[in-house]
Amino acid sequence: MCGQQDLFGNLDETIQGLVTFGDTLKVPVKGKGNIPIKLKNENHSYIAYVYYVPAIKHNMLSIGQLIEKGYTLYMKNCHLTVKYYNGRLIVYVKMSKNKTFPLNIQYDAAKCLSVITNNEEWLWLLRLGHLIFTSLKMLASKKMVKGIPHIDHHRSSFAKEVNLKANKPLELVHTNMCDPIKPMSTGQNRYFLTFIDDFSKKDMDILFKEEVRSVELF
Repeated sequence: MCGQQDLFGNLDETIQGLVTFGDTLKVPVKGKGNIPIKLKNENHSYIAYVYYVPAIKHNMLSIGQLIEKGYTLYMKNCHLTVKYYNGRLIVYVKMSKNKTFPLNIQYDAAKCLSVITNNEEWLWLLRLGHLIFTSLKMLASKKMVKGIPHIDHHRSSFAKEVNLKANKPLELVHTNMCDPIKPMSTGQNRYFLTFIDDFSKKDMDILFKEEVRSVELF
């Protein structure tokens, strides 16, 4: 639960309800969402399904929900250890004087970046999902899209020293991986991996929820 609305990366305020504390005090829930955080290795992550409870003064993390999501918890010698299902250490914190385990979480402020271009050719490229200029030129020449202008975009050729080209499918595959996506996709994915066959120019994108350490192609 969190009482600071500005920490939420996204917040569904249609979710309402009440939370009952140990002293039977009931306080209203004003929404539910995700809170983006920054890990110690500078990667980005989030805490999911957090209730927005304006009345609480201290943000609280549910041990029960951590266990339900596959985390392993140990309490020994006044320390709390939280590990992920694969054994990766998530939290190691000492118990405070008031018998709680305070977590020092670095919240990651949501950022919105924008770019503006007045180039009509690039605007049509963006409108059609980054379709290549060759295809845009074909659409314009055959008048397949209403309103599209004449495309006369030229891109500099690659250096002549680069002579490696595939002579058959899958002989040469180009790949690249995107950094953690924020906000996540509608399917709760944070990464995507793209493969392009040099011979056919066909591409394939794969979405991932967690960072990919290795990929076996064949």
